[in-house]
Amino acid sequence: MSILTLKHFNSSFEGDNMLTINLNNENLFFKDVNKDDLQEVLKLYNQNETNIYATGIGRPMSYEDINQKYLEVLVNSHEFFAGIFICNSDGVESKMIGVIKGRIDYDNNEEAWISSILIDSSYQKNGIGTKAVSAILKMLKNTYDIKAVMIGTLSGNSIGREFWNKIGFSYIRTIEQYFKLNNKTEDFIIMKKDLKK
Repeated sequence: MSILTLKHFNSSFEGDNMLTINLNNENLFFKDVNKDDLQEVLKLYNQNETNIYATGIGRPMSYEDINQKYLEVLVNSHEFFAGIFICNSDGVESKMIGVIKGRIDYDNNEEAWISSILIDSSYQKNGIGTKAVSAILKMLKNTYDIKAVMIGTLSGNSIGREFWNKIGFSYIRTIEQYFKLNNKTEDFIIMKKDLKK
């Protein structure tokens, strides 16, 4: 059973604060990233070399980088940036083990984007990423009537493409030579999942 609390300012997403997510799903709890969480978020982004695909920066992120990302989301009523916490046996959040970031599309309120998801490497390969994405997709569908969710990944991120494919995202198109990362030009691959009724 999951408990969901979301706050938004009106149905047209006008306002000056990010979408607020508080979601309890079995042993995972999602809540908005706040300023006090940024050091933990920074550690996740810089944990290993493959996380570079979630940052789009060809170097370790600085505190200023993560703070800028946070401030951009904070003032945008279409965007969310949530920490993923594991709950202890009493159901109380105990440790941030990941983050998920995304937005409801500006032009089409029936579509959303997940821009990044990171899970602490010591918790990977246990289904937590799949469970986290599934919970967010369900929330987007049930609360905001989202009909489809899109993701974009760079061509060099084969692990990312495999993950999204495994959870039902399908290839839509490729934007060639979209991004330069570590002096290498990468294609941008867009994938989509339709959310069934």
